[in-house]
Amino acid sequence: MNYIHKTIAILGITSVVGGLPAAISAQVPQSRIQQTNFQGYYSQGVQKLNQGNFNGAIEDFNSVVQLNPRYYEGYCLRGLAEFHLGNLKAALIDFNSTLQLNPNHADAYRGRGTAYAQMGDFQKAIADFNQTIKIDPTSPDGYYNLGLANYKQGNYKQAVANFNSALNRNPNLADAYGNRGLAQHALGDNKSAVADLKQAASLFQQQGNIQAYQQTQALLQQLQQ
Repeated sequence: MNYIHKTIAILGITSVVGGLPAAISAQVPQSRIQQTNFQGYYSQGVQKLNQGNFNGAIEDFNSVVQLNPRYYEGYCLRGLAEFHLGNLKAALIDFNSTLQLNPNHADAYRGRGTAYAQMGDFQKAIADFNQTIKIDPTSPDGYYNLGLANYKQGNYKQAVANFNSALNRNPNLADAYGNRGLAQHALGDNKSAVADLKQAASLFQQQGNIQAYQQTQALLQQLQQ
């Protein structure tokens, strides 16, 4: 199972990466040549982001926003690449730019909240994760990240409630079971903690995540001693 600080840094912004948005035609430059270049840079940037070539992705998204300074997805994805390089201040600037252009961009709130969490500013992280829930109440990510942030703040009861909401939306979210178990343990409910960790271990094993399975088994052994 991932450590809390690692999990909050990873899961919160995975959904930022995606294909070319359906509404792209409304935001691209007007000339045919510019549009071809724009789409090429964007596609290359997404591909490099998925491959872990974050510096290369940043270069491509630089070109995207130069060709169309109002294309908010370019800023958001560049912010994600900056985040993965540890350039948290640069990531925040890009997520802020995204939200200035599109105040209802759930992924930008998710990304900015994750950056704040990584910087240790959990109050701002919680505010941003709450925004993702308002915009996209069906996604488990906002509730899951909110649970992690509340856990780090010592708000264990609220964390359990957040993980419950995440699991209602995705019952196969192994990390949510694991972290809910840790919150239950912090509240003194060892029986529920063990049950959650066992479920997390089972799901990790089914999903082929051997490292997380082994880490969760180690935690179980500690709790059951």
